[in-house]
Amino acid sequence: MDQVASRLKADVEAIGRRDEAPLAYPSPRRGEILLIEDRDDVREGLAQLLELHGYMVTEEPDARRGLSELAAQPHGFALIVLDLQLPGALNGTAFRSRQLADPILATIPTIVITASDVSVEERAGLHVDGWLEKPFRFENLRDLVKRYVVPEVPGFRAID
Repeated sequence: MDQVASRLKADVEAIGRRDEAPLAYPSPRRGEILLIEDRDDVREGLAQLLELHGYMVTEEPDARRGLSELAAQPHGFALIVLDLQLPGALNGTAFRSRQLADPILATIPTIVITASDVSVEERAGLHVDGWLEKPFRFENLRDLVKRYVVPEVPGFRAID
């Protein structure tokens, strides 16, 4: 009886772990990362670090230009890294709403990076695949990116 109870407990725990962190995307994708960040120093620094780790990055300083890039290459991006606090009429939240409204663009995983306080309801409504509060360690972003994107640099070896 103890063996049956132990096995049942192990099975329940395994199912619980599986349910806690479901993977929306079974394996990393090939393609570029669209990085939308208004602060030049942050955007350029993140892009350089991602490129050093073998990723291709397209940088945009605002949501309008980010949407233009997506419209031009709807299948070219494997991931979007999006700042919520963007200048202009189209902020990060509005960008994400437009992205989710398009069936093709909605399939692109999105990681939000933000320094703003976002309510639980608003955060849930964004349906993002990753969330990082600024300031964050680059390694945390890299770990999230690795879930969704395959490095593209020929002969690249992962740096951990």
